[in-house]
Amino acid sequence: MRIILQPTHDPYFNIATEEYLLKQSNDDYIILYRNTPSVIVGKHQNTMAELNHSFINNSKIPVIRRLSGGGTVFHDLGNVNFCFIVNGREGNLVDFKRFTIPIIEYLNWLGLNAYRGEKNDIRIGNYKVSGNAEHVHKNRVMHHGTLLFSTNLLWLEQAIKSNENSYTDRAIRSNRSQTINIAELLPYRMTVETFENSLLEFLTEYYSATSFKFDSSAKKIINTLASTKYSDWNWNYGYNASYDFRVNIDSEILVLKVNNGIIEKVEILQSSSSWLHKLAKLLEGKRHDYAYLKNELGNTEYSEKIQEIIENLF
Repeated sequence: MRIILQPTHDPYFNIATEEYLLKQSNDDYIILYRNTPSVIVGKHQNTMAELNHSFINNSKIPVIRRLSGGGTVFHDLGNVNFCFIVNGREGNLVDFKRFTIPIIEYLNWLGLNAYRGEKNDIRIGNYKVSGNAEHVHKNRVMHHGTLLFSTNLLWLEQAIKSNENSYTDRAIRSNRSQTINIAELLPYRMTVETFENSLLEFLTEYYSATSFKFDSSAKKIINTLASTKYSDWNWNYGYNASYDFRVNIDSEILVLKVNNGIIEKVEILQSSSSWLHKLAKLLEGKRHDYAYLKNELGNTEYSEKIQEIIENLF
């Protein structure tokens, strides 16, 4: 087993690293990393239905789709992410218990009464402190999870507070849970850096793991993957983004028919408003994307009421 403590907090690079090691290596790995504020959505989710778009854009928080399923999570420097990538036998790879046990044992070693919840999360008391997900590739499995240590819980709540009831689709929805920071539960003070390094030492001993760092050629491949896939709107937003979005503007109901993130048609239900019909035509063929539409509509006759329109469209 090789163990990596990522020196970078770049969410694009760190998420790309997981795919690189899963698909382009045959060795077993543990990765620990922290990201700057970012929202990470599950592979099978409709990104649009998971976000507070106004908050995300005003706070300049990147949104990245990961390889695994499950729900949307918020990352920041107060959250420690762990990832196991190992070989196994096909048909016997998915095993949440196997990978959460060492994390639970670590938390208990710190003096906490942690346990695995019904939804494969890790809980302390009635609070969720870790969400987990897995992805299988051939004879390899990736299991990763979060550890809320000193996360900005206000930002977490705001970033993923969505208007999901306006969306009609078949995508996987996130299950919101009551969360708490591990730091609040410890009987002594500890920094997130100490927590991360302590977890590194614990897992190194637990698995008799050896430290590993990427060479320049591996970093180049990961950076390319980060920039070509994980920074791409079509992957982060357009993938799995086929849905109807129902919106009320000036007491009139519009239904946006969206396919792969593009507004293909706008239906107006029982309206005689000429300006709404013009707006509908302007929207067709464009991305259903907050920043994109704000820019596109900003140079039209609707520029004066652009903010109100945009808020209604998400």
